[in-house]
Order: sequence, then structure tokens, then C-alpha cells
Amino acid sequence: MKEIKLIPAMEYDHKLDVDVMDFPEGTDAKARKRCGITLDYGWRDIERLDGEGMDMDAKLEYYEKKIYELVKINIAQDWVCTEGMDEVREILKRHL
Repeated sequence: MKEIKLIPAMEYDHKLDVDVMDFPEGTDAKARKRCGITLDYGWRDIERLDGEGMDMDAKLEYYEKKIYELVKINIAQDWVCTEGMDEVREILKRHL
């Protein structure tokens, strides 16, 4: 399973850009940028989640699943986050 580090890159009123870093296998090299993902949380996105009856915990769980799927599509394998998910969650909390 691939180890990934998430780094919030740019925070906007309606979205968050996140850099996805990985670690080359078999090396002690520093993390390298593998891809980037964007999480949208505009008012329509939040309104839809509210309409589905989601509380804050459910919304954060929704976004964590979305992050997992977006990264998995980009790196074509299962992964585990070693660092950065807490920072992403805190940003999402402020906007949700």
C-alpha cells in the first residue's frame, strides 16, 4: 500500500487545492509531488450535503472518502495517509 502525504496548497472560499506527495519506494528520498486534487465546497455543494441531512461529522467523512477516491484514481493503487489529513480536515471544517 502506497504511503501518501497531503499538503493543502491553495485555500479559496469555494475550493481547496491539495498537493499529493508520495515517497519513492526503496529510497530515503524526500517526498515528491505525485498529483494534485481539488475539493469543492461551494454553497451548492454544502446545500446538497445539508439536503441529505448530513451533520459536520458526516460531511467530513464524505470529503475523506472523496479524497481517497480522487487520489486512488490518480496513483492507480490503494494508499494510506501518513501526514496532512488533519490539516485538510481543519480547513474543511472552516468552510462547511
